Amino acid sequence: MKRQIRRCVFETNSSSQHSLCIMKRDEHYTPDEIAKDFYLWDDKKTGEKDCEWHIWDHDMEFGRSPFRALGNFHDKWLYACASLVHEYNDENYKKLESLALKYVPGLKKIVIPMISDSIADKNHPENKDSDFAQEYGKSEDELNEWLEQKEKDWGIDTIEYWETDNGYFHFEKPCTGYVDVDILSGFLKKENISLEEYLTNKKYVVIQDGDEYGYFGDMKRSGLINLDAIDHEYPRAYGTED
Repeated sequence: MKRQIRRCVFETNSSSQHSLCIMKRDEHYTPDEIAKDFYLWDDKKTGEKDCEWHIWDHDMEFGRSPFRALGNFHDKWLYACASLVHEYNDENYKKLESLALKYVPGLKKIVIPMISDSIADKNHPENKDSDFAQEYGKSEDELNEWLEQKEKDWGIDTIEYWETDNGYFHFEKPCTGYVDVDILSGFLKKENISLEEYLTNKKYVVIQDGDEYGYFGDMKRSGLINLDAIDHEYPRAYGTED
């Protein structure tokens, strides 16, 4: 079973306040507009120029802050990956990968960041009396069998691991991002649009905000946002009644 550890998160009662703005304009990004938001790296193995997209793990975290309006293919792709992909190389990831290869000029390969994860060694003396370790942990033989399967699933040649004194096995795994709550799945279903249409149409803009800030609501109330340009919002506009 996949077990994800939340890293560097300070827990409070505050939460994300994300929404999808559906603009009245109905226009798709041009190849030039998509390309300008991507910096592509050379392939060190083949020498091919400007063909790899290297993603950093901090680019895939969508929480309460900073306030952002995600209105380009690049940022909406990352948000979709963080929202929809349960595990690297699953069906949703493969869909996103194929769409990036289709629309990003020159792109041949996506390089996903790696992050640390851990699993309890249920045979370690520290964990003998731990119900959590016994239920969710693994013996070293079980870990090796599990990692062998993950190497196949993730397309990674070798996943190395090490054990620390506190009785945990540590290893690196592909990072697919983080959101507090997945609103994108519900949005795509309710609006009856494809993942491709969400990514390529300018009318869909993701608003990233936090309920302790409410910047987007303040911007609308102050007149900084042209409300006539917005057709509607999902789940609903902040501050309105059900």
